[in-house]
Amino acid sequence: MKKLLFWMVLIVGIVALIGSCAKKDESTAATATATASTPTSCSSTASGSITGVDNQSLSGSYSVMSQYVLYSGVDNDTGCVSSTGIMDGFSSHVASGAGSFNYFRVVTSSTTYAIVLKNYTDTACSSEMSSLVIGYTDVAIGDNVTGLTTGAASNGTTGTKATSKQYCMKGKGTTDNGTAWLNTYTSASGINWVTGEEQITGASGSTYYHLWHSDNSSQTSDGSNYSNYVGNSWRERQSTSGYPTDWTDSGALDAFQR
Repeated sequence: MKKLLFWMVLIVGIVALIGSCAKKDESTAATATATASTPTSCSSTASGSITGVDNQSLSGSYSVMSQYVLYSGVDNDTGCVSSTGIMDGFSSHVASGAGSFNYFRVVTSSTTYAIVLKNYTDTACSSEMSSLVIGYTDVAIGDNVTGLTTGAASNGTTGTKATSKQYCMKGKGTTDNGTAWLNTYTSASGINWVTGEEQITGASGSTYYHLWHSDNSSQTSDGSNYSNYVGNSWRERQSTSGYPTDWTDSGALDAFQR
């Protein structure tokens, strides 16, 4: 009975945390607005390294959803999410009728990175229904910061300030539901996504102020938090109004890679 009560309390806490994280993150891309000149490309291919983050580097692809691998319905290697509870928590990122989705950050050069959101019709992230890339450019690494509060994932008391500019969006809806999600998620951009067509447009051009933390030493939590994962990590908190001052000011999202 005590064990049952423990797990019930834990699950309730998890659901509340997932909903909180999702709501904090929903402002990241949905406010994108088309720039005057349309980019000709918007890469999501991993390349190069962003150096100087906590005196370490960021490279490759990181799954934001891998922070939830403690729970069923999340693939331990890829971060593919088929859990309806987590998908409900990240509802703005999920297309109607999707069986699974994933959410990545990808380093695309020493001064650029991208956010990638993918929805799938099946539960194994294999049959794509929509894909969206939001590209950031002009990454500039600033001062290191110490004395931060670790937050739920126990992921470091240090960080590094950085800035970037939201530059481009590239998307494709393979199904009508996928296209409808693209049009809703990027409604401020003014672009009309068409099923079956890959399209590229400008993003807001806004400057983003980041607080980043990099851990390339197979970071892991103690298993009591929502992030029970072993692998390189990239913690981020960002704002368009100024540098975040701590992880616990809300809005910190961890991403992991094998």
